[in-house]
Amino acid sequence: MTRSEPIGTFRARVTRDASALERDGEKYFAMNRLEEKHGRPHDRPLFEIQFGDGVWMLAREDDLVAGTIGSTTTS
Repeated sequence: MTRSEPIGTFRARVTRDASALERDGEKYFAMNRLEEKHGRPHDRPLFEIQFGDGVWMLAREDDLVAGTIGSTTTS
């Protein structure tokens, strides 16, 4: 199933490799939260997100625009 509306916008805040920097500001249309077996205690949740061209990329929660990951935050 393909979504026609974006879920949110990717921002290369924590994920800072060349691919992430090129994708900074792009909309993503699908996402899955990933379970990490050997994550560090203070790491934010890890997601795989899919861009409009079908490419999937790993991203930390900090890279996803607030309010677009299915949870609410209180400021």
